[in-house]
Amino acid sequence: MRKGNERGLHLLHTGHGKGKTSAAMNMVYRHLVHEMPVAVVQFVKCTDEYPDGDRRMLLRLGESGFPVQVHTLGTGFSWNSTDEDADKAAARHAFEQAVGFLRDPEIKLVLLDEVHVAIYRGLIDEATVLEGLQQRHPETHVITTGRRAPESFIEAADLVTEMKLIKHHISQKIPAQKGIEF
Repeated sequence: MRKGNERGLHLLHTGHGKGKTSAAMNMVYRHLVHEMPVAVVQFVKCTDEYPDGDRRMLLRLGESGFPVQVHTLGTGFSWNSTDEDADKAAARHAFEQAVGFLRDPEIKLVLLDEVHVAIYRGLIDEATVLEGLQQRHPETHVITTGRRAPESFIEAADLVTEMKLIKHHISQKIPAQKGIEF
């Protein structure tokens, strides 16, 4: 139900702290509980990297009839990369998928997970992605996540949240744990 001034928003989560994707996923769940279709495109994460809990939950929700599409199209984290050409091809493919969702009037929220990282690594062009965001359907919300958000994205976004790292258990040699990091 529109109240008059609503429009699709660009929400941006960046910073070196934990919680960027988690915050975005909360908005995904809010849309789904209202039966509003959602598309999630993961630019860095890949299905072989680890059993990503967010992806697994969204797939289960989709199987249960919730209107969600999940596309995990990355090649893994940069410290594991061995083939930059494959990384670039994967990022281009992910962006092509994302553009289709951004322009689809039925999709109410598009999450571009770790897109800032893909841009920072030079896997996809910043200006091209920004143009794609600006050409989205006028009522479609988009969330972009990842460290090192481009300044152009920060300027264009309607909401910008920076997750600041103060302390993290990884620095204490405590590994990533199921239910916390994935």
